Amino acid sequence: MMTNLSIKRKLLIYNIFIQILILMLFSFSIYKTLEISSKDKLEATLKVILLDVADDIIEHKTDLHATNFDEEKEYKFKPLYIRLIKLDDTYKEVKSTYFPKDIISNNNYLKNLILNRIDFEYQEHYIISRLKIEMNDDYVVEVATNFSTIDSTLENLIYILFFIVPVILVLSIIGGYFLIYKSFLPIERLLQNLKNINASDLSKRLESKNKNDEIDLLSYEINNLLQRLEISFEKISQFSSDASHELKTPLTIIRGEIEIALRKDRSQNEYKETLSNCLDELITIQQTIDDLLFLAKNEHEVLEQNEEEIYLDEVSLEAYKEMQAFAKLKKIKLECQIKEPLQIKGHHKLLKIALKNILKNAITFSHENSIVTISNYKEENSNVICIEDTGIGISKEDQEKIFDKFYRTDKSRNKESGGTGLGMSIVEKIVKIHKGKIELESEENQGTKVFFRFLKEVDEY
Repeated sequence: MMTNLSIKRKLLIYNIFIQILILMLFSFSIYKTLEISSKDKLEATLKVILLDVADDIIEHKTDLHATNFDEEKEYKFKPLYIRLIKLDDTYKEVKSTYFPKDIISNNNYLKNLILNRIDFEYQEHYIISRLKIEMNDDYVVEVATNFSTIDSTLENLIYILFFIVPVILVLSIIGGYFLIYKSFLPIERLLQNLKNINASDLSKRLESKNKNDEIDLLSYEINNLLQRLEISFEKISQFSSDASHELKTPLTIIRGEIEIALRKDRSQNEYKETLSNCLDELITIQQTIDDLLFLAKNEHEVLEQNEEEIYLDEVSLEAYKEMQAFAKLKKIKLECQIKEPLQIKGHHKLLKIALKNILKNAITFSHENSIVTISNYKEENSNVICIEDTGIGISKEDQEKIFDKFYRTDKSRNKESGGTGLGMSIVEKIVKIHKGKIELESEENQGTKVFFRFLKEVDEY
């Protein structure tokens, strides 16, 4: 039943239950405190009266009947019942005021009273104080009263509580509802503002009143989330647009080649040329799809492959050897400078792919007969792989976008080399998977340096 209620109503119901419980405990505590304090006060009064009566009896011990029990008038305490009992085989009333017959005195109990010590006994409607004294024989002085005073006080208290408690409860419920309403008002405004934000327009933000309270912090975090979502949506939109364009272009070329070939009969060589052109475009499509699938994977999916301890010098040397043929084709001299073996945890094949991508770019954009160098060395807190060329360089504007998907600094030359525009994005992702970072230093017509920096994880020997 409670599950279908709003949080405000739940809090209001909880508030009512808690207030009722608190007021009941409070009322019970007041009642018991007053009852106990009244009985203590009554016992103290009876003790004083009992001692006064005992003194009078001892003073007139030669003529007990001459003793007057007028303490009721003296102390202005009503009702007051006093009597003197002589203890023998059975107790015998010597003198008394009107003493209620329903007050029961047990002879054994009276005999076992300790001499000169006041004892109190509670019976159904009475409180009796007793003092055992010795005057030739054993006597017991009894002073009693009923609970009429206490009952009257407690009854008045109950009437007061019956009147005050509901008033307090109503006021507390009203106050609780007001506090709950005021507390939830900013949240309701927040929800109303959130309803106005949708996927088609993520530029809107929640208002912040700079109060640094919980609602303000919540607004701040939601605004941060909206900003991240807006950036992600923009990237997805741009990525979808670029991807569709990159796949549409080779498909258009394939269709054009086929349509031209079908317009009339062609020679065998012309058909072979058409099929060769189509195959090149299909390879481009296949490469683009493979790259997109890799970039679409989450980091933990890539890391499902078992990590191993790899040597950066081995990875660099393998990449250097595999790119030698491409370098010779482009008339570039490729050099490898390894100063010492460096070790990290990672994936050998992935890291080699990243290095080959950078080497390919360095070779592609270098001048003929120039040198491209791959080197490994150790810095204070990191192991470094550096690839350096003296090629055409990268402009400041292009450096800021170089790791964006499908971005090309030179579209025509990238196309000729079979690039998809995803290489640098793949490199960046691989380096991040290895908990490293990639840095770029370049000047136009001067050359480029690309650094892979990996934090040291194990000791190198």
